[in-house]
Amino acid sequence: MPIRLSFICHARTEAQRLGRFALDEPADPKGLLQAQEMAAALKKPVRILCAPETRTLQTAQALGEDIEIVPALEDYDVGDWRGLRLCDLQESIPQVLADWTSDPGSAPHGGESVEALCLRVGAWLDEFREEGHFAVVTHPFVIRAAIVHALAASTASFNLIDVEPLARVELRFNERWRLRV
Repeated sequence: MPIRLSFICHARTEAQRLGRFALDEPADPKGLLQAQEMAAALKKPVRILCAPETRTLQTAQALGEDIEIVPALEDYDVGDWRGLRLCDLQESIPQVLADWTSDPGSAPHGGESVEALCLRVGAWLDEFREEGHFAVVTHPFVIRAAIVHALAASTASFNLIDVEPLARVELRFNERWRLRV
């Protein structure tokens, strides 16, 4: 039996609504209701794997019970930029922000580089060998890294991927990872 990972982005947060880098904040109640509705359409997974942040845990709880926290699925570390709005960074440090978006190895914010995130998520995927279907509730950046890894794409393509709240992306493993749309 192959491995099936249904990556689900957490429900919308205030940070997403305001265009800022997130703190550990709750999910929007309306989004959590949408997650409950999504649970009915999701074929019963063996288990729900979840990033440790509040918004992902709340979304996972809206989807079902049997939840396992997986530290490797934690959100991208934006370091000093936590809580800051992207438009404010564009005004105050436009060149630094431009360098960060164009160089996956850059981490001017004192956090994690996109390359490091992709390596972290890729290592987790490469080590995951439990057969069956799993719901994986995590963050847009983590899902983007999983897609880059599954497609064996360059980290330069990372910023070409958008992941909306409650988006679902399916990866299957049968000798290699495949993106299923």
